[in-house]
Amino acid sequence: MLLIIGSAIYYRLPLAQYLLDQVADNLALPGFSAEVSEVSHREVIIQNVVVGIENEVILDRLVLSYDLTDLWQGGELAVDLDRLFLSLDVTGQQPVLGSLDSLFAGDEQGESQSSLPILPFKPALKINNSRLQITTELGVAQLPFAVEVMGHSEDDVQGWISFEGGYLADYEPEEFYLGAIFSSSDLQIDWDVKWQKIGVSGEGAASFFLDDPGLNWNVFGDITGNIPKAFLPPEVEDTRMTVNLDGVGQIDVGENQSSKWREAINPLLLNLGQATVDLTSDVWGEGRLVSGAEFNGKVPLKLIQKGPETKIHLRDVGQFNVANLSTDEITPSAIKKMFGSSLSGEIDPAETELIFILNDERPVAGKIGVALRGETPVEVTSLSQVTGSVGQGYDQVRLDNAVLDVRGKGLELAGYKISDGSLAATVSQDTTESWRGDWQVKTGEVDNTQSEGQADYLIKVVQGAAQGSFGLDKSKLIFTADGGQFELVKFEVPDVIQTQAKEVVYLSNIESEFQILSDETENVVELRKASGDLHLKALKLNLIKENKDIVVSNFLTKILGSAGGKWHIGTTISEIKLPDQKLKISSVRNDVSTPFFQPANDFDVQELILDSRSEANIKQEDSELGLPALFVKSKTSGSLAKTALSADVKLLEGTQLLNLEGNLDLISLNGNIDIVIPLISFDEYGMQPKFFTPHLSDLKVRDGSVSGGVEVVIKKGVPEGQGYLNVDLSDAEINELPFKDLVGRFFFQGITEPVLPPGQKLEIASFDAGVPISDIELVFGVVPEVDDFIVDLRTAELMIAGGHLGFVPQKIPVLADQKSIRLQVNKLDLKELFTLIGREDLSGTGQLTGEIPIKFEGEQIIIEKGALATEGPGVLQIRSQLIADALAAGGEQVELLVKALHNFEYTKLTLDINKPINSAAQVSLGISGANKDVLDGHPFQLNINLETKVEPLLAVLLQGQKISRGLVSGLLNK
Repeated sequence: MLLIIGSAIYYRLPLAQYLLDQVADNLALPGFSAEVSEVSHREVIIQNVVVGIENEVILDRLVLSYDLTDLWQGGELAVDLDRLFLSLDVTGQQPVLGSLDSLFAGDEQGESQSSLPILPFKPALKINNSRLQITTELGVAQLPFAVEVMGHSEDDVQGWISFEGGYLADYEPEEFYLGAIFSSSDLQIDWDVKWQKIGVSGEGAASFFLDDPGLNWNVFGDITGNIPKAFLPPEVEDTRMTVNLDGVGQIDVGENQSSKWREAINPLLLNLGQATVDLTSDVWGEGRLVSGAEFNGKVPLKLIQKGPETKIHLRDVGQFNVANLSTDEITPSAIKKMFGSSLSGEIDPAETELIFILNDERPVAGKIGVALRGETPVEVTSLSQVTGSVGQGYDQVRLDNAVLDVRGKGLELAGYKISDGSLAATVSQDTTESWRGDWQVKTGEVDNTQSEGQADYLIKVVQGAAQGSFGLDKSKLIFTADGGQFELVKFEVPDVIQTQAKEVVYLSNIESEFQILSDETENVVELRKASGDLHLKALKLNLIKENKDIVVSNFLTKILGSAGGKWHIGTTISEIKLPDQKLKISSVRNDVSTPFFQPANDFDVQELILDSRSEANIKQEDSELGLPALFVKSKTSGSLAKTALSADVKLLEGTQLLNLEGNLDLISLNGNIDIVIPLISFDEYGMQPKFFTPHLSDLKVRDGSVSGGVEVVIKKGVPEGQGYLNVDLSDAEINELPFKDLVGRFFFQGITEPVLPPGQKLEIASFDAGVPISDIELVFGVVPEVDDFIVDLRTAELMIAGGHLGFVPQKIPVLADQKSIRLQVNKLDLKELFTLIGREDLSGTGQLTGEIPIKFEGEQIIIEKGALATEGPGVLQIRSQLIADALAAGGEQVELLVKALHNFEYTKLTLDINKPINSAAQVSLGISGANKDVLDGHPFQLNINLETKVEPLLAVLLQGQKISRGLVSGLLNK
């Protein structure tokens, strides 16, 4: 044993050094080094203590002094630390504690001991000649400090700590004192600081005493200084604050009065409901963000507690200001646009307070009223109210109900100016993880027509209102709108379309479901379902460039979408009227679907895959054009860049008129479309031309058909193309005049301004107009000109009465009130001509040749100086009782003339034809010659006015004129 004791004494220094190093290893102290220089029965000396890779803690000398005999009997253990150096870094460039920071970053310590340990000796701690080094933005500050603590246990512990003086580089503080004196039942803190170089100043004191009837405390003073950057968020460059405190308080513990802090803790907490507090605090701050934005503000707080009720409110208006918003990248651009480069706010003391009750339920109620203003006329006010309770540990708040009321004037969001707007919402907790609430939105005027730059569309609405409810169940948010409406004052797509009158838009059945995502995701919520209806009773539009109106009646759109499925948009319109085109579209139905997508700001519309189905009835109400009512059914599919489309056009009774197939790039507006007119057959008891237009009501077909096709090429939205139409009528009649084997071959070029080039051809084998007409042939073209179509007549020929009729080639304006044509007659048989004009009592031999000029004035035909003449002699036979009766009173000579006309051998025969406006046609027969059986062939020369039936023939020409005028007028909307 003596050997062991002797060895321990001899090797006491290495043994003590080993034990010290083992303790340091167990504590994982980085960069630890120390030297045990003395171990004796009176003292232990440790020198050159270093802790930390960057020497964050340096101690020159640690001396433990004692008397072993006295220490064993509870005597004093003196602990002297000489020249202790502590280093902190508050620049934010590295951890505050440097390499020692990891020692405090592990798991939280277990629960503290219920009391301080009672030592078998009386420690006496002294720290002398020491300093705290703090690395700041301005440099390294040195703060000398000293500490003295003594006492066996918490019953008699007492001591002090003080910081006094110091320096930063070569600058010393004007005043610097921070100290605390403490014992087992009281604590006093004093500060008196004035250090202009680092911007810190303040003076004050705080005292806490365990005294009858419990705890009494008071505080007064102020402190001003910069918050170290190490304790600021990364986006904040610097912050300076001033806090003024002035208050007193007391906690009455009744008969449970204690003179020791440990024993007093539980009674003080149990009797917080009996406390009284009167504390005022003015908090002022200013700072600057890394982006360059600056802020400042003040909050004059007042805390009053009387018994269990604690109230925190404002003594005066709270204020805050933000400047240089334009430089801040974090602030949303919409906020900058709304308020400008600066923002100021006021907190209303009448609408701001927090009340909580210290009882078993620990209820909390609070409200705050804030007004925001900027450089713009914008003004936003909000009032938020909440009720709830505080957790048992006073570290959590449970919200039961909340009310939010936000109002704004002169707002501007994303280019929309909002004159007045409000949002009101109430929410209450339904279960532990679910909430229910109601909301209401109102707007005065919302307008983007005055926004800078060229918007894709312009809109202005007034008197908007909507209301509904919402629910939050764990991570599912359901939003509904019971109803809403707004008045649409203006909607315009520049240079395309615009509204012409105010209309009310109704919203209903709106419901959406959102999934709240985890914090790791970029988006906060994800849309899962959405549905809603939009309804307009009427809408009057105007096509700007064309200056044509569109009137829409009873417009209803239904939207439905669900994640994993599709978006569906169904639209119905009772009627669309185009008054300028005299067109009515009714029973419109359109259904569009596309795979479900999130309606985010960065969504690429070009990625949409759309499928649509549409149908409508189309009625042309232009009596001049007289087109039939149609049923149109179409469908599209594909992306916007490659949309396949098809359509069928039918008469309402079911006859197929058009088949359309093609593709279209809806982005570049390029595409190709093929239109087929299937073979449409006519028969006596079925389809007739009058079904297409009343202009063809005089045309009746017993056997015939039409067919055709169109090729359309669309480039940048402008359609071009060409097409053809084949007409084959084997057996038909017009104005009850039958014709056979009509063959028409027509072709055109252009879509918006179609042109029928010369070469259009119409042939009719035979036409019965009282006399046989055959070999009818028309070759022509039709070219559009300003407000008219011009017929370029190349060939117009027919065979009639054994002769040939034709029109002189010329260009004829269809819509002109006055137009003229020239009819050429060649070798027309005289006898058949008399039959054609309804004079069967006249007959003869010979052939007529000549020209008849015909003028059209409105719906009248005028003929001036139409002249036909025979090319040689012939025989004329007149057995007209009308002529005989007219000449009966002329005497013997006239009787001989009548007799001569029974078989008159003429040398010259002419027919002069005139038809004045609004008068019947006049036909004058002129003859020269003799009858060899009368007066030995004495020559006669006379003119005879004939009553004829020329009007029916002229009516055929007039009917063609009316049909062409009606069709062209309808096309040009005349």
